[in-house]
Amino acid sequence: MNTTKTTMETLAETTAQRIILQHGDRVLVATYRYFDGTRNGWQAETYRLVEAPIPGWGKDARPVSECALSLEAASDEYFADNGSAIAWAMNN
Repeated sequence: MNTTKTTMETLAETTAQRIILQHGDRVLVATYRYFDGTRNGWQAETYRLVEAPIPGWGKDARPVSECALSLEAASDEYFADNGSAIAWAMNN
């Protein structure tokens, strides 16, 4: 069982070809997926913040990049570019 919480930091660590944007309480993600020579493309995902940032310094502080995320939607289609994937994420 995977007990690692999904955060903007953990998303950034998992692949080199990923765009991550915070938009209010949502996080929009476009990830380039390699399947085979005919089905490669950008997949879109929308996450929602489930923890609030805690401002300040020290052990009790929590920046937005360390807040837990909940996956809200993922595209079934793959896009030719990351801008189209982010546009899908903004609308879903």
